[in-house]
Amino acid sequence: MRKSLIIIIPIAISLLVPFYLIETDYKFRAEVRELLYEFGLKEPPIRPYSQSDNTPIVYHALFTNVKTIIPDESDLNSKELPEKLLIPSGRYNFDGNVYDLLDEGVYRFVIPVEKNEQRIVFDGKNINSLMSAIAWIYSHGNSDNGKNFEELYSKALNSKIFGTCGTISIWIKGILDSNDIQSRIVQTLTLDNWNTYDNGHTMIEVYRSDLEKWVLYDLDSNLYFSKNGIPLSLIEFVDAVKNNNYEMHLLASDTTLDVSNFLAKNDYEYAFYDESIYANENTQKNWYKRVIQIPMIGEDEFSYFTTNNNEDRKRMESYASHHRFLTTDEFYSKFYANLG
Repeated sequence: MRKSLIIIIPIAISLLVPFYLIETDYKFRAEVRELLYEFGLKEPPIRPYSQSDNTPIVYHALFTNVKTIIPDESDLNSKELPEKLLIPSGRYNFDGNVYDLLDEGVYRFVIPVEKNEQRIVFDGKNINSLMSAIAWIYSHGNSDNGKNFEELYSKALNSKIFGTCGTISIWIKGILDSNDIQSRIVQTLTLDNWNTYDNGHTMIEVYRSDLEKWVLYDLDSNLYFSKNGIPLSLIEFVDAVKNNNYEMHLLASDTTLDVSNFLAKNDYEYAFYDESIYANENTQKNWYKRVIQIPMIGEDEFSYFTTNNNEDRKRMESYASHHRFLTTDEFYSKFYANLG
């Protein structure tokens, strides 16, 4: 009886296999293949490779450019890759090879199926290069919301980070502070009808001593902005959005959205909504028109805002007791007149 069962089972499986291959998921099809191998009904493929055959891949990313880094045969004046996210340019060892990391930007070290390493080369020369590197590391999502600075910093050594605009802005400010780069977190609010998910935005302004002005960066969208070739501050950007008179500059061409795991508390997936924003320049500008309406900069326990409309002022003040109104001149004098 037992012998007849052994004969019947493989026959039944062989009859059902075509249907499974069509109607089941990949995992189940893989299980069927393994059964066929086990019963001798299908010869397993010869795989002339193993994980040990995988060789390192190292590349440099800056703005929209990606460049493969070829190892140097000489190990002269090289050092081990530090366990720090920001490192100076130099010659570094990775997996027995030496790589010249000469240009500012993000470098990725990949041994497929084994490990990833990620470092930012920054020599203090170009703020845009640093912001580009961080933009390459970060994508919009919420998997890493709630992590503190140290946790995000540690994860970034080996992985991308997925957070919302507030998370990335706080993390960026911590990195800039640790490198003595003056910056501040800034916000905007909408005056349109509010919903439960998208009523404003959080970004970061960096004081650019080379330009002698504050410059706004939206790393949640991998962008900074200009008008007539001059990078814009927060208050300048708010005005430019009203008139749709500005240019957007891409800091990174990485994967912008974490579409697989950007979930609300009720497991609602934000992918459809977010792709409607990030689809192209027009959809992005339409979204900015909604959320970039009232500029706000926090200082001490207050969030200062400005508007020329008295009704808008009353509405803003009704939202929170820590909202403090300034005239446009007062706002400019407080946050922009004493540059840096």
